[in-house]
Amino acid sequence: MIIACDSNKKYVRADEANKRNNYFCPGCQEKVILKNGEVKQKHFSHCAGAACVTFTENESIQHLSGKLQLASKLQCYGDVQIEAVLPEIQQRPDILLIHNHKRIAIEYQCSPISQKKLDMRNKGYLAENIYVIWILGQTYFNRTMTQGTILKFMADNALIFYLPDKQYFVHRQHFRKQDFSRVHFVDKIDTTLFNAKVPKQRTRLNVTKQIYKLQSLILQQRVDSKLVDYLYKKNRLLMNVPVWVHGGNTFGLKVPNWYWRLITILFLEKIGQQNVVKKAELTGKLIPFLLGDNTFKQQQIAELYHDLEVHDYILQQDNYILVRHLPQWKNAR
Repeated sequence: MIIACDSNKKYVRADEANKRNNYFCPGCQEKVILKNGEVKQKHFSHCAGAACVTFTENESIQHLSGKLQLASKLQCYGDVQIEAVLPEIQQRPDILLIHNHKRIAIEYQCSPISQKKLDMRNKGYLAENIYVIWILGQTYFNRTMTQGTILKFMADNALIFYLPDKQYFVHRQHFRKQDFSRVHFVDKIDTTLFNAKVPKQRTRLNVTKQIYKLQSLILQQRVDSKLVDYLYKKNRLLMNVPVWVHGGNTFGLKVPNWYWRLITILFLEKIGQQNVVKKAELTGKLIPFLLGDNTFKQQQIAELYHDLEVHDYILQQDNYILVRHLPQWKNAR
């Protein structure tokens, strides 16, 4: 840790501390030792056998240096406290920022963290009416992140990185996922944390390639056999699905885009052309195929409905959906 209390109970940063003085952990109040090794930055450490539940010792150089740089950069937004102890919830954010009379916890995450632990921290901050911002370090920036990991840290459809070596933020937004490819996104380098506007870039989708790739999976028998059997009973073949099925790039799906869009078409066919369905009923059938929280799921489904409307397949009317037309299957009679 890089913050401790002196004998007068005043916060002292490790880089400003003197080894001749006594220092104490702000969390458990036990005595701590000032260390200044050749590898790690100057920091405080608990004595052997200490059982502090608020502060941990295993911080990397990246985390320590990033935390100090962030504290310096965020001073322009308000009062900054490094490793402020929140005894009510036994938590201490890397940085506590008081901005416009609002408390904001800044968590600078460089190492892996479980969803359970992350949810627990977020729940604690929520209980104290503290807004939390997760900022990811260089390790996460260099990694090819899965959709699940992205959604774990994503807020307002964006990720924020801070790179200590470069001393700037990277704002990542506009996530898209085409089948048979990695997640697409747009990065913007910025020196500020707030109000970063990332321009949207148009992503091209090669429908011909998508069709070819799906046909290869069919020939290799690497698709859901239940779906194939269902279509066969209706005298249909998977390789003859409507072209619209191949045009998806929705991010955050548990299944391929083509599968989700095909299921959507099958639901619409079951409803029937010129028939009406409650929007909540159709949405309820589509939500289980999505990752993320409910807000994110609703956003992705709203985009799907918009795409269906653009192609004149549906018409949204308040809480209802009218099936206007159904897409044509290839080789359909």
